[in-house]
This record gives sequence, C-alpha cells and structure tokens, in this order.
Amino acid sequence: MIIVTREVKNISKTANKPPGSLIYTGDADGQTLILTTYNSDQLSRVKIGSIEEFLGDSKMGIKWLDVIGLSKVEVIRELSKELNIHPLAQEDILNTSQSPKLEDFDSNLFVITKNIFKGEDGYLDSEHICILLYSNSVITFQEYDTDSFYHIHNRLEEGKLLRASGADDLFYALLDSIVDNYFLVLEELGSEIDRVEDELLEKPSKEILNKIYHLKRELVYLRNILWPMRNLTSTLSRGESQLIDQQTIRYLKDIYDHIIQMIDIVETYREICSGMLDTYLSSIGSKTNEVMKILTIFSAIFIPLTFLAGVYGMNFKFFPELDWRFGYFGFWGISILITVVMLRFLKGKGWL
Repeated sequence: MIIVTREVKNISKTANKPPGSLIYTGDADGQTLILTTYNSDQLSRVKIGSIEEFLGDSKMGIKWLDVIGLSKVEVIRELSKELNIHPLAQEDILNTSQSPKLEDFDSNLFVITKNIFKGEDGYLDSEHICILLYSNSVITFQEYDTDSFYHIHNRLEEGKLLRASGADDLFYALLDSIVDNYFLVLEELGSEIDRVEDELLEKPSKEILNKIYHLKRELVYLRNILWPMRNLTSTLSRGESQLIDQQTIRYLKDIYDHIIQMIDIVETYREICSGMLDTYLSSIGSKTNEVMKILTIFSAIFIPLTFLAGVYGMNFKFFPELDWRFGYFGFWGISILITVVMLRFLKGKGWL
C-alpha cells in the first residue's frame, strides 16, 4: 500500500546498523539554525552560524533553538555531545520514519511528533519534528523548512503571556500548534468526503471509486500518526516529568483530549467511506441487474418466435402450411400475438 511506502521510506539505510548510528533517512537538503531568546520584556530571533552561539550565556531567560533541516549530521552530533543527548535519541532525530513517541531522560524530555500536510502528489505527507525540553531551553528539529511554528513566533512577538512563562510552556505551545494543524487536515478531509459522497449519489463511476480508496488510505495514514500521539500525550498528561509544572500539565491534558476527539472523527470518517464503498458496489450491482433484466425480457419474448422460425426453417419437403396462400401473413400474425401476450404477461408480473 502507498501508506506503508511513505512510512518506511529510506528505512533500509539503517538496516543492520548498531544502535545509535547517526544516519539521516530523509531526502531534504540544507540546514538552518534559528535562535530565539526571550523574557517578559525582550525578544530576539536571529539566524546563527554555529551551535556555539546557542551554547553561550544569554541575558534573556528562555532560549529556543530551531534546527531546520537534518542533512548535516555533524552539526547534530556536535550539539548532542554538548547537551548530553542520548545516542538513541540522536538516532531517532535523524530517522524520519520513526513514529511519534516520548522519552524522559535525566536532563531532558525528548518528543518525536509529526506535522501533517498535503504533498504535491495530492496525498497526505508528514514532517518529522523532534522537540527537546530542558529546564530553561527548548530545541526543535524540523525535517523541512516549513511554517510549522509560524503561529508560535507570532505569539511571542505579539504578546507577553508566553514570554513570561517557562520553557515548559513553550514546549506545550509547540506541541499544541502541531496538534491544532491536525484539525485543519481533518476539516479538509471531511469536506472532501462530503464532495465525493455527493458525486457518488449523483453519478457513481470508476473515478469515484478511486477517490473513495484514496480517502480510505489517507484516513489510515492519519490514524497511524494519531494513535502514537495519543500514547505520547497520555504520558505527558500524567505529570511524571520534573521539567513540566502542574499548571502546564492541565494544558497538556487538553491536547490529549483533542487527540482522542480526532481519533473518534477519523473512525467516523472511515465508517462513512466504507458506507460509500458499499453504496458504490450496490449502485453498480443495481445497474447490472437493470441490464440483465432488459436482456431477459428480450430473450423471453424472442424465444417462442425463434422456435417458430426454427420449425418453419427446417428442410422438409412436405409442410401443410407451405401451400397455404396466407401462410406468410399467418406466421407474422401469430408472432405479433405471441409478442403481445408475452408483454402483457411480463407487465402483469411487474417486470415491466
């Protein structure tokens, strides 16, 4: 299936390699480092050329390093060495086929998530995003140069509420932004399902069948992301990490509720698509029955006529009717009578 190939693309690069091997399995090139530092009064967002600028002391309270692009493995290796990132976490950062999950290490909280978007081929695709939470800093790793955290930058620039909070609130805001995007994807899928359903009722065709299977694949793809996200947010909402305070836990529980709601919506959409598939098959079966019904009616009418034509078409020399002057007209008269009788009979049975 297409879903499987999208989930495990380039995974063969890591086959038979020891745990902790730093091998980038994606296909995006380039890398950009964006450093955002802020407190309740100040905000700075600059592009940096090396990780030393992030590791240096900052006069502001919270630091957020956004690593856009994962192709430069040496940068991630150096950053991981300086921040004591676990080797398995390093491997997961570069393994773009890794499912969403949560790892609570001694010094940081490591989260893998997926940002979902429509690809150029019209299918849903996902961006591999990792988030590392420290006591006063957050590091994000993005597979592509997208606007995944555009709203977070706007919130930091427009209001002081987020800037007055700790790193765990930024961690929550980043995760919440990704989950909110799932609702937009679901809304678009719901609109597409409505359009396909209307087309199906108007004129079922092979093209509609392809659209239904396309929707079913997309829903399975989305479901395969939402279920690991459910486990991830469930663990976060239990408040077991020392890096997240109880106030933020309440908001993380809200994210968990949203994931549960989206899973229910996906299951509902899947049932609708299954119903549309049944409707399509019933419509095609009904059309086939109509065609067979017409053919059967014609056959029922022409069987006795064929019998008469066969009898009088035999090559026997002596036929009593052959010398009858009105034999030809008699044959047609009997044929018309049989046809009328058959039509009245079929109509009486409700077949016409």
